[in-house]
Amino acid sequence: MNNEKIDVNGTQFLRAISLPALVVIMAILTSGCTTTLRNAELEKVAKDWSLVIRASQVIPVYPLTEDLQPGDVLLVSRPIEEQASLYKKRGFLPLDQHMVRFYSKNYKKFYGSRYGTKDNAIPPAQWQTPDANGELNWKAAPHAGFPSYQFSVRTGSGLNLAMPIQGVPVALSLMHAGSASGTVTIADAYTYGLDIFHLEKMVRSWGIKNRKLLRSYAPRDGRNHFLRVVSRVYVTGRVSVTINNDEATSGEARGGADRPIELMMTKEGAVTDNYASVISALNKLAAEQLPGAKVKFATASSRSVSFSETFEHPLVIGYVGFDMPIMNGGRLGAPISTLAQLEGATTIEPYQGTADVSNRIAALTFTYEDLKSFQDTASKQTLAQLDGLTRLLPSTYPFTAYEFADPGTVQKDPDFVKGAAVKQKSQGFRGLLDYLGYGDTTIDTLGSYLPSAPRETEAQKNAAAELGEELTAAEKSVHDVIRQMYRDPDFQDAIDRAAIDARE
Repeated sequence: MNNEKIDVNGTQFLRAISLPALVVIMAILTSGCTTTLRNAELEKVAKDWSLVIRASQVIPVYPLTEDLQPGDVLLVSRPIEEQASLYKKRGFLPLDQHMVRFYSKNYKKFYGSRYGTKDNAIPPAQWQTPDANGELNWKAAPHAGFPSYQFSVRTGSGLNLAMPIQGVPVALSLMHAGSASGTVTIADAYTYGLDIFHLEKMVRSWGIKNRKLLRSYAPRDGRNHFLRVVSRVYVTGRVSVTINNDEATSGEARGGADRPIELMMTKEGAVTDNYASVISALNKLAAEQLPGAKVKFATASSRSVSFSETFEHPLVIGYVGFDMPIMNGGRLGAPISTLAQLEGATTIEPYQGTADVSNRIAALTFTYEDLKSFQDTASKQTLAQLDGLTRLLPSTYPFTAYEFADPGTVQKDPDFVKGAAVKQKSQGFRGLLDYLGYGDTTIDTLGSYLPSAPRETEAQKNAAAELGEELTAAEKSVHDVIRQMYRDPDFQDAIDRAAIDARE
């Protein structure tokens, strides 16, 4: 045994504590003891922790990470039904494929210049920058609060603990405890985020420029891929833990009396006299033997141990966000609450114009393409009926198609201009669906843009008024075409033949 002495406040202690198990635990920790735990136990650790976060209406992140922020967009390939089932079983979902990250400069406006948000400041940069004393400025960030929670732990059978806190095994060894229970408080918690309106515009603008990529994730077999957009994150910089020795509190301790921890080479009674020095010695040992962790003991006795564990940088423990389904052709559907989807909550479906165009186009396109793969007479007749519906389209475009060029900037589609001949009339049923798709994009784009469009000058007011007229014309045209289509006998007959549900 290595009996090298350490000096704390003038008092000498041996590096080896009289509890040999403490040395063993620390050695195991530094060599990766988690590899010896059974998978079931590890999963339970993750689930227990996640259930605590979920109770606060936040989607858990596990393992904890510093690298997640508002504006992160994840590609979700698993069907939502399977996601919900896995979420309930495991308590959390792994972060899916990271598609893109948006760095928004809208934080100053969103927070009204509070919380240290300045021009072009993108959190958490301003809180991660050390001050003159080398301290991070996280105290300036918006604070968040989480409830304390209970846990139980037993040596030899894995930790039934809802967070991988390194100080717990050490505390058990100090108390000579085989089983214990305690309380964890998530301290120094902060949160920051952006509004959905702003983030959705950024995602849609990116989606328009990357439609070729998104087409690869178009609906198949009635299932959608999603873009999961993180709109708010919650971080913690410290956890406070109090652990009670269940064996001592049940009367197994000597005479039921509380005893200070014992260190080798200290005289009987001296530990109490030098209590502060003993705690300092423990903290020095923890600093040396627990790499990457800042564990600080506050009290230590045979009945209980309390300590705090500080992370070098605050870590993300959870987030909230929204999902956008990838529709046929790579277009993006309306945002849906991620938490509501995973919890299986009953929600009102997003209103996407008069006829819920995006979802209908996706369903009809799938049916049309599926019918083209068949060569039987009935299928050919159905295709002919659908192709003939282009007669419902106007001869000239009643509106100009618009889409976002960049966040906050709209642009015209040069091939879809008011007054020009409708090219889709010669392209069959797919052309009709494309016409409706252009209308849907225009309605969504102008509907998002106009509420915040500049109106400071007379020219800007006139431009906004003209776009308002274009929006009204697009809504009317899309509504009229879909209403006629769903009432047309040929369309009804084709739908019946294809045996799909196409109710208005």
